[in-house]
Amino acid sequence: MKKFIGTLTFTAALALVSCGNVTPAAEVSQTATEATTTVQVSTEPTTSTDMMKLIGDRAAGNSVYILTLDNKTGKDIKSVTIKADTEEEYPANMIDEKDPYIKNERRLLYYVPNKVSDVTYGDSDEIATVGYTVKIEFTDNKSAELHSFPFGDLDEGEIKLEKDIAYLEYTSKETGDKVSTKEAEKAAAELAAESATEAVSEVNPDANNNIDAQYYEEPVYTQPAYDEPVYTPPVNQEPVTQAPVATPEPTQAQAAAPINPNSGCNPDPEKNPYMEW
Repeated sequence: MKKFIGTLTFTAALALVSCGNVTPAAEVSQTATEATTTVQVSTEPTTSTDMMKLIGDRAAGNSVYILTLDNKTGKDIKSVTIKADTEEEYPANMIDEKDPYIKNERRLLYYVPNKVSDVTYGDSDEIATVGYTVKIEFTDNKSAELHSFPFGDLDEGEIKLEKDIAYLEYTSKETGDKVSTKEAEKAAAELAAESATEAVSEVNPDANNNIDAQYYEEPVYTQPAYDEPVYTPPVNQEPVTQAPVATPEPTQAQAAAPINPNSGCNPDPEKNPYMEW
């Protein structure tokens, strides 16, 4: 009896194994391979801040501006520098020229502004609002500026270029609207061009055709020539002896003529009775 029950149990177990849905090992391997080969690689800029290259040095603090920028200028950028309105010159380049900020690349910008708590409006205690200008230089040695950069109003933005005028497009944190600085940058470029023309006109009157200018030649001083005096020795001349001039004898008429009392030739009154003393 026990032998029969053991045979029945073995037969039932064999039947269950034969009826089960068992997947062959080869089929499992093929399915895993197909799943591996269907993975798609994204070409979009990375959104992980840990994977992004930097503009500036990584920093932390309440006064540090941190934002992401996409280079949509169509050119590679070799220099990025930021100048506050309180600064006279642009500081050092914030990226490595050997590792340019290539087109369509996204980078993380860190900017630590200088302390401006001592900037006031004249005698007022009100603190001035400081503006910032971002200067970018391309690998073709052309440059452009982004004026009044809105650090406090954006987290992400795109730098674009049109006819050598760079501008910024972003979503405002304050209003939620799409913002483009294209028209403002065009107006700034026109104003700069007008200022440059006026400066040239002040230096060179010929730059403005409406100016009637007359020019006079400066007199050229010529030093008079100096001639050395020439010494001429005197010529020795023999003295000229003049022969005596003979006095003609008076004629008989002249001898017989009376003496004129007014002639003064005979002052002796005895000899000249006509003279009064």
